[in-house]
Amino acid sequence: MENLKRMAVFANVVETGSFSGAARRLGMARSAVSRHIARLEENAGVRLLNRTTRHVSLTEAGETYYQSCARIVAEAERATQRINQLRDEPTGTLKVAGPTSFGGQLATLAGEFMQRYTALDVELHLDDRVVDMVEEGIDVSLRIGWLDDSSLFARKLCDAPRRLCASPAYLDRRGRPQSPAQLAEHECIIFTLLPTPHQWIFSRHNRQETVHVSGRIKTNSAVAVRSFLLGGSGMAPLSDFLVSDDIKAGRLELLLPDYDCGKAGIYAVYQDRRYKQAKVQLFIDFIHTRLGGLA
Repeated sequence: MENLKRMAVFANVVETGSFSGAARRLGMARSAVSRHIARLEENAGVRLLNRTTRHVSLTEAGETYYQSCARIVAEAERATQRINQLRDEPTGTLKVAGPTSFGGQLATLAGEFMQRYTALDVELHLDDRVVDMVEEGIDVSLRIGWLDDSSLFARKLCDAPRRLCASPAYLDRRGRPQSPAQLAEHECIIFTLLPTPHQWIFSRHNRQETVHVSGRIKTNSAVAVRSFLLGGSGMAPLSDFLVSDDIKAGRLELLLPDYDCGKAGIYAVYQDRRYKQAKVQLFIDFIHTRLGGLA
């Protein structure tokens, strides 16, 4: 515990840029900060900070040590926060957003969460666009795919494998492809939210194969892609949670089962790195456990 305290002092010196700044932030004497750093360097056997009369800077060893200290101190703070938050029953309204393609699953999870925490209300927003969480007051947003918004924080919940499929009626009419290359001869439904909508990537035995596909139908809705598939309009890869029931019931047929056609991550996106609201932390932990079990 003493070393953890010294690591926290060291991290604060680095972040404030001085012994005095760390002392003010921590509410201790500058001489106490200096003693903690000296003992830390003595135990480590290396100099961690270069000191001048006005400024301190990291040595090479100090830079490496700081990265570890920052992670350990942050995790210790989060552990304390979790304990304190779990002590209280979450109340108020939890605003959750997610894509329409995941709406059924998300509604089920939100309902189970409300049964567990009866003092909490849930407001569910379903929209295929990427919502502005700050402007719309969203606490947690479920996103499927690839994240590129660095202003928010995200926790990966699970992977959603994609399955290439089509209806039996379409396949009876156009034939069943035996290799990815044959997809170029088929009517493919283009899901425009994919990173490369017209390039489908397959892998097998550690080898990748990219196929350029085309089709008369384009859409930015995964739910619409499923409807087109069921209607016999073509073929497309979709997340397993959208088509698994259709494949089991025979409404859709799985194609090229020996090939991996990729997967998208399911993420919980939030604004606060440290889960300062108990309702946000508890909900993310809950859906992580539930989706991990389903996966």
